[in-house]
Amino acid sequence: MQKEMQNKITRLLYELNALDKGPVNLNSLAKELGVSLRTVQRDIRTIQEAEFPLYSPEAGTYAFIEGFSLGRIELSDKEASMLVFMSEIARSLGQKFDTSFSLLKKRLLGVAEESPFFVKFASGEEYPDTPISKNLAELIRLREKSSVCYRGGKRACYPVRPLKIAWIEGFWYLLALTDDDKLLKFRLEKITSVKGLNSYFKHTAEIEKLLRECTNIWFEKQRDLSVRLEISAESAKYFKVRRYFPLQKIEKELPNGKLEISCHAVREEEIIPTILQWMPNIKVLEPKTLNEQIKRIVQGYTKEI
Repeated sequence: MQKEMQNKITRLLYELNALDKGPVNLNSLAKELGVSLRTVQRDIRTIQEAEFPLYSPEAGTYAFIEGFSLGRIELSDKEASMLVFMSEIARSLGQKFDTSFSLLKKRLLGVAEESPFFVKFASGEEYPDTPISKNLAELIRLREKSSVCYRGGKRACYPVRPLKIAWIEGFWYLLALTDDDKLLKFRLEKITSVKGLNSYFKHTAEIEKLLRECTNIWFEKQRDLSVRLEISAESAKYFKVRRYFPLQKIEKELPNGKLEISCHAVREEEIIPTILQWMPNIKVLEPKTLNEQIKRIVQGYTKEI
């Protein structure tokens, strides 16, 4: 048994040293070691299970992933072989030992676990983790009316009911209501001070609904602008699976593959950028005033170039 263990450690030492030099062919490796191909395959699987980052560039060949080497992590091939061997022992001792040893290996190897998923978010401002933002978060939790001082077009202070801190299109905003229920939006980094007013308000779920409906920062409490749009057959597949406009709804699927959709906006500024983005695969059907405005924008741009 002891000799078998020594033989395995010696093989692992040889195999790791070979891998550190470049891709290895398992058939050739088995001949060099004087063992069966099946034995080498088991060793490679053991090395993989010990979380050394291997990949197979072609059938029967293995290598460390690009950028990884034993020298880079300051681990000798002998130490690496013992790490692989101890990993196998840890698995046999149960989940608790295996988990603890796995964390140790990650620290020693310095290899981040690669996720099979990637999600792309719009880049933008980092959250301003400041005394002001912390105070705002607490005031929102307490539902305490607040005085928010802001350096926008002009410096002013506003008595408001703070509702949410929201990240929209790459920027952080404080969303708040005035006493007459007007929705205000403050860029978080432009807030110069905030103070609780020792007066409290009831929670409103309305802001959650507004945030779910919006597609950008140009949203308000009332959506009085009804719009009908025609989408080309080439772009229809995208509008069937994603909402590009607020309260978007498919009204008709035409025989030629085109779509007629409706949406409800606060004002034209909320949807004009998206319409321009999809041109020439989108056409405004209603209202005519919006269609004319889009034409003026396009004509003005073409005159400048």
